[in-house]
Amino acid sequence: MDFSIVAIASSVLGLLLAALLALTLRKVPASEGAELWAVAVVPLGIGSFLVGQGESLPALLLVLREPVLLAGYGLLLIGLRQYLHRSRPWALAGCVVLAALAASAAFVAAWPSQPGRMMVRQAGIAVLMTAAALTLRHVDGSLVREVRLFLQGAFGCIAVLALGRFALFLLPGGWSDKQLFFFHDFAGMVTTMLVLGVIAGLTLLMTSRMNEALAEVSLRDGLTGLLNRRGLEDAAASALAFARRVGRPVALLTMDLDHFRTVNERYGHPGGDDVLRQFAHLLADRFADQELVGRHGGEEFVVVLPGVDGPSALARAEHFRKAVAAHPFAVGPDPAVRITVSIGVAALSAHESWGSLLARADEAMYAAKAQGRNCSRLAPAPAAEPQASLAGGIA
Repeated sequence: MDFSIVAIASSVLGLLLAALLALTLRKVPASEGAELWAVAVVPLGIGSFLVGQGESLPALLLVLREPVLLAGYGLLLIGLRQYLHRSRPWALAGCVVLAALAASAAFVAAWPSQPGRMMVRQAGIAVLMTAAALTLRHVDGSLVREVRLFLQGAFGCIAVLALGRFALFLLPGGWSDKQLFFFHDFAGMVTTMLVLGVIAGLTLLMTSRMNEALAEVSLRDGLTGLLNRRGLEDAAASALAFARRVGRPVALLTMDLDHFRTVNERYGHPGGDDVLRQFAHLLADRFADQELVGRHGGEEFVVVLPGVDGPSALARAEHFRKAVAAHPFAVGPDPAVRITVSIGVAALSAHESWGSLLARADEAMYAAKAQGRNCSRLAPAPAAEPQASLAGGIA
C-alpha cells in the first residue's frame, strides 16, 4: 500500500489548520505560546519531507533532518507549556533538539548509520510527546476536560508509536525488510494524522478555555472579582440543596457599608471604587474558600456560610464587623479612612427558599442600620417555625 498520497494530503491539511489557527490567534486574548503551534507545522513539514527523501540527501541535510523534525514537535510542547504558564518551557525541547543534532552528526560523519538516526528521531519524539501529555495534567475545568483527554490520548499514541519503532531496532530479528518497511510507513502515516489531530485539539483547547473564562466573567463582579448577583444565586442554590439533603445548617450574612454616599461625595466615584475593592479583599481574606462571598449590588455584600447556625453566624459577623472598623482604608490622599459596616444575619429554616432567606437577612441588616449602624443583628425565625430552628439547623 502506498501511503505517500495520504502523507501529502495530511501535510496540506496541516498547513491549512496552521493558517486557520494563526488567523484565530489575532482575535483571542491571553493566548501566549499558542502561536508556536502554528509555527510548528513548518519544521514538521520540512522534516517529514526530508525523511521521505531517504538516504539520497547531502550529508548536511542528513545531519539536520532529525533536529528539524524534532524542533516541530518541540514547538508544540513549548507552546503548550507557555500557554499553561509552566516554568522553563524551552528547557526540555531545547535539550532534545541539541542532543539530536549531536547524535545525527555522529551517525553521519563518525559512524554512518541510518538505523541510528532513526532511533534518535523516535526517541526524541517519544520524550517530547510524553512530556506534552504530562503537561496537560495542569489543565482543569469542566468545559475542557474532554479536550484534555483527547489531547493526552493523541500525544500518548504518538509517543507509543515512536517507542514501538525505536524498539524494532533493539529487538532480535524476525521481521522481513518488506514487513519493516510497511510498519514504518504505516506508523509514519498514523503519526502524521495524529499530529493533525493534536493541532485541531490545541485549537479546541484554546477555544474551550476562552469559553470557560467568559463563563467565569459572567458570574463575577467586574470591580471586586467576587461573585455577582447571578453567580451568588447559582452557587447558593447548590449550597442550599446540599444542606437540605444532609441536614446541615446554613447561615447568610448581608452587609452594607455605612455612610458610603459620603465617601463618594468626598472622594468621588474612583475613591468609592477603591473602598469597595479593599472591602472585597477583606471579605475574601476573612472567609474560607468554601464560603460563598459576593457583591449583591452597590455597597451591599453577601456571605453564605454552609455548616454554620444562627448564633455562630452572628459571632462571625461581629468578628468581621470589628475587623472592618479597625482597618485603615487608603482612599485618595488619605491613607487611613475609617469605614464601618452594618450586618444582617439569618439562618436557613426548613424548606425556605433563597429569596426568603435573603429577605430576612436584609431585614436584619436594616434593623442594624436603624439601631445606629456599625452593628450586627440576627433575624428571627419565620413566623411558621419556632425560634429553636436557628440553632438546631434544618428540620
